[in-house]
Amino acid sequence: MTMKPEVLSAQSMTQNEKGIALLMVLWIITLLAVICAEFSWTMRTETSIARNYKEGEQAYYCAEAGINRAIVELLRTLNSPRRLRKTDEETDDEPEQKYWESGSGPYQCEFEGGMYEVEIEDEGNKINLNIFLEKKNIEKLKKLLTEQVGLEGEERDIVADSMIDWRDKDHNITGINGAEDDYYKSLDTPYECRDGRIPVVEELLLVRGITEEIYYGKVVGNSEYKTRLSSEELERILSGRSHDEELYDEEDTDNETGKQGTTNIGLANIFSAVSGSRTYPGKLNINTASLSQLLMLKGMDAESAREIIKARKERKFEGPTDRLPHFNNYEVWKNYIKTARGSSIGGMRYFKIKSRGVSPDRSISRKIACEVMLAGNRSMILSWKVME
Repeated sequence: MTMKPEVLSAQSMTQNEKGIALLMVLWIITLLAVICAEFSWTMRTETSIARNYKEGEQAYYCAEAGINRAIVELLRTLNSPRRLRKTDEETDDEPEQKYWESGSGPYQCEFEGGMYEVEIEDEGNKINLNIFLEKKNIEKLKKLLTEQVGLEGEERDIVADSMIDWRDKDHNITGINGAEDDYYKSLDTPYECRDGRIPVVEELLLVRGITEEIYYGKVVGNSEYKTRLSSEELERILSGRSHDEELYDEEDTDNETGKQGTTNIGLANIFSAVSGSRTYPGKLNINTASLSQLLMLKGMDAESAREIIKARKERKFEGPTDRLPHFNNYEVWKNYIKTARGSSIGGMRYFKIKSRGVSPDRSISRKIACEVMLAGNRSMILSWKVME
């Protein structure tokens, strides 16, 4: 029996429509799968972002708690008549009070599931940036940049001349390498020269020729600004070792001459905008100086600097001849040290506090650095910087 052509055509069209419907269903299913996958990925991402934000905020407030704890502890230390050592009236059965002081950290404490690590610097060990530049002693500035920062030749001259120009109030270029408004306004992001008192040392990063390496020294490239801790960095914090202790190795310094090799001190370790000595070289407080600052002493090597820090943690040095003469090159650097409990200017003490907060899951950190002035039972925060 032969089917009519019209019937064959209708059956063929019906079969074709079924194939198209199947293809459309498959495409719809694929599209829905893609949408579901995208939604799932977006939800996971948003959850991760929310968790990181929460952990970041917890780390920040842990760091802030460290700052406040350090201020309270420093006030307690400075106002305590019997600090840092036992007196004859104390007995071994009496619990020993722990006092916080610059040069004796870092200090770690648990806080609301997280933790913080605090390091304290005595700003009195640094050179007063504004007074030093105001004197316009270009030769002394160049000598400092050569001996401590490792700059030479034209690079040193550019930094020295530009630092003088940034601080002085005139608009005359110092030497042949200085920089005034004309230079800074020609940059991609123009700004004006300060031509006045420098409020914070970090402002030196705006000065012509000063790079992060020159400003921070060997800190650049390390964990100073990391927000996510590596296992090694977390181990260092939990062990209580200072960040400075990892920056210098014995091979960085010639132990015989004390001359620094590849290790150079950054401007941040040398200058303070709020306190410090008026001269260079000034006398360094051996009881409160950081490792970086100890290495500024002519003849001081890294091994001796670490041993001095270790010795003063057990007991502060009572004078220039208290246990110090047996360290390397003592005769070279003995005239540039002092052993006062702290540097006081008009009854005021100046400190730089660095606090790193760590999140409860120990993966994210935030760091805050501030300068603080202490006088009697009062405190005043002079600068505040969040290091993201």
